[in-house]
Amino acid sequence: MHISNAEWQVMKIIWMKGNLTSSDLIEQLADRFSWSKSTIKTLLSRLVDKQCLSREKRGKSYLYSALLTQEESLEVVVEDVQSKVCSRKMKQVLAKLVDQSDFTLFELQELQCLLEKKKLEAVPEVACNCM
Repeated sequence: MHISNAEWQVMKIIWMKGNLTSSDLIEQLADRFSWSKSTIKTLLSRLVDKQCLSREKRGKSYLYSALLTQEESLEVVVEDVQSKVCSRKMKQVLAKLVDQSDFTLFELQELQCLLEKKKLEAVPEVACNCM
């Protein structure tokens, strides 16, 4: 499933705020991104078509709810990165993510444990997935 950058912004707001009417979403997204009402309606419609959002008629508006959870979205992101980046460059991707992100000490300890476990599965050479 491909989700555009603009669609991710819509999903993040719904995950953060919960169920929202089309009017509420249009107000928040128009203020934040200066998108037109028709652009926002198109994004919402695409996310419903992709089964990321549900849409329920409420009076003159629709109520949108997330069908795709944040946890499930991580799989979409990982698949997207893996399809775009050479498997031999994955270390650099991870290094950049670690370097450019904030973590608690506990989260860093969890990552360290994950790396220790991954060492048991280490391969002699990473195969290229580009061709």
